[in-house]
Amino acid sequence: MSQPTPWLSILLPVYGVEPYIAACAASILSQADEGVELVFVDDASPDGCASLLAELQTAHPDRVRLLRHESNLGISAARNSLLDAARGDYLWFIDPDDLMEPVALTELKAIIDAQAPDWLMCDFRSFNDTTGRARRARHVHQASFSGPAGRRCEDTDLLVRGLLQAGQLHPWSKIIRRAIWPATLRFPVGRVFEDLAVFPRLALHARNFYYAPQVWVAYRQRADSTLANLTPAKLDDWTSALVGFGDLLKHSSAETRFVAAHFSARTFLRAAKRLSRLKPPEPLAHTLQIFAQRWEASSPLTAQQMLGAYLRRGWFWRALQLRFWLRRWRAHRS
Repeated sequence: MSQPTPWLSILLPVYGVEPYIAACAASILSQADEGVELVFVDDASPDGCASLLAELQTAHPDRVRLLRHESNLGISAARNSLLDAARGDYLWFIDPDDLMEPVALTELKAIIDAQAPDWLMCDFRSFNDTTGRARRARHVHQASFSGPAGRRCEDTDLLVRGLLQAGQLHPWSKIIRRAIWPATLRFPVGRVFEDLAVFPRLALHARNFYYAPQVWVAYRQRADSTLANLTPAKLDDWTSALVGFGDLLKHSSAETRFVAAHFSARTFLRAAKRLSRLKPPEPLAHTLQIFAQRWEASSPLTAQQMLGAYLRRGWFWRALQLRFWLRRWRAHRS
């Protein structure tokens, strides 16, 4: 007999998280019912994760499934393997160094039963990594969405705007109906900022959404996180993530196009400033030119349209910043 379809697949990519994985799994398994499956992929982790995962599966054979990569393929490939293996009606990526709050699954199930949204969001809190040096935790409640809460909405434009305005594109605050995830949309293998490359595009496939402004995830601030250790290569991934996204918004509202263009402009400005403080392998002007070209390929508005939109809104400082970096780029164009 075939097993019943789980209502939820919790997907956990594993690499170098031996000190944290037991606590993460316990925080989920302590509240998971028989309709929840945990799917782990060991991305050839160099520590003791494989043994811990084997113990988890032995202890919970009906709840825990294991995948393994023979060699380390990176976070995007790990997420893709999990996505392809998931059997649940809903998918929730959780990082195995984080924790799930005790009431999360009960509240999630109640919303799904009552509302059946294509796309569901929750909030999170952050806490310090006590095993290493990390920043002091800044947030006890961080919103993942800017928009209406506590009700089902059927406005894709509103979903896209709220996601980009909040700027929290990470997978672990989003629970997605598996049926809306296109087979052609996968995480970009070999790159970081993979969430930024996927979730704005995925949002365009959601017919409706629900935002639950409750804290369901505790995010561990670690000293070795991607944002804490930006390199020229990571900045390259950052500026590449949304290339082509603006073209997908041709039929969106003017406000949604502005929000997306502003998000793209902020990414360009932040990456340019970070790059200027690093020592890129290529001359600064050359790399800056590449970043600016990617911004143009990501934004639904041209540079001139963006500057005009900023001025009409009275966002003079934004306009000055954008004009400065664009002039710096254009001064070196051949």
